[in-house]
Amino acid sequence: MLQTCGHFGRRLPMDFCGDLFRRLSPMVTSSVRMAIEGSSSPVGAPPSWLRRASDVRVLGWEESIAGGTILHVEAPTLGEAAEEIYRQQTLWDTKPAPEDTALNVFARAAKEVRTGNPDSSLYDLGLLKRIGHSERLFGQQVEFVEVPETRAANSTLARLDREIAVRAHQLTEQTPASRQVRVSGRLDMIRHSTRSFEMLLEDGKPVRGVLENADEIDRLKSLLGKSITIVGKAIYRPSGSVLRVDAQGVDERASVSKLFARIPPPISRRVPSTRVHLGDQHKGWLDSFFGSWPGDETDEQLLAMLREVRG
Repeated sequence: MLQTCGHFGRRLPMDFCGDLFRRLSPMVTSSVRMAIEGSSSPVGAPPSWLRRASDVRVLGWEESIAGGTILHVEAPTLGEAAEEIYRQQTLWDTKPAPEDTALNVFARAAKEVRTGNPDSSLYDLGLLKRIGHSERLFGQQVEFVEVPETRAANSTLARLDREIAVRAHQLTEQTPASRQVRVSGRLDMIRHSTRSFEMLLEDGKPVRGVLENADEIDRLKSLLGKSITIVGKAIYRPSGSVLRVDAQGVDERASVSKLFARIPPPISRRVPSTRVHLGDQHKGWLDSFFGSWPGDETDEQLLAMLREVRG
């Protein structure tokens, strides 16, 4: 469903259609990649299953009672488009149902952004920025776009409008910067087709990972069930919790230091200027901006960490 400011109905201008679909398509593709791979924009060419899943075709349109435009589209189910992935063991808890389409996945991700869920696993910073850029669509020609969350005829609709674009900007500002980390744990699961894996930390918490180098995934097969150490970038949610680790390298040995048995919190957040005040009445302003520093590590622990990082 598309509601336009000009009430185009079934008579859509050609340049308008081009701009609309050119902005929607990357958001749909990124949503599917996020749900299945755990990252909306990894390095490398898009896999063949993603191209098939994102192949949405417009069949026609008609005018709604309110003067809007109802688009009739066709999209393959994910079970058909990514059959090789759905034959494998489930990895991410966000993995869509095989009967879902790319549009359904995008609708649910958009709904999470609209509600402002800071702990969602359906989006990351890359997808937030794409949704935020959609703000240019609204206010001039488009009032809103509605997308069904399921294939059912009575499915609830997720609305894409200026409000969701503004919320995406807010969540982007709340998301901490990534940081370089070194983490040890037991390799619990791997998925070759998406270069993804899961490891369990000492406290039993699972950590998602995506390998930047596809060649590393074959080496992981022999390490399944063993303790390993990964080096990479920790990617955080707006809440500050860890979303995943983009792994740049894998060491077959586990670190002996307990400091690498957990993923450290973000170094800093993007803090609105209204939270930073000067003056005696706000002596804690430095901590509010940079977070607690020093943390709960002792000087000896910090020195040990530096020695291990340097080898």
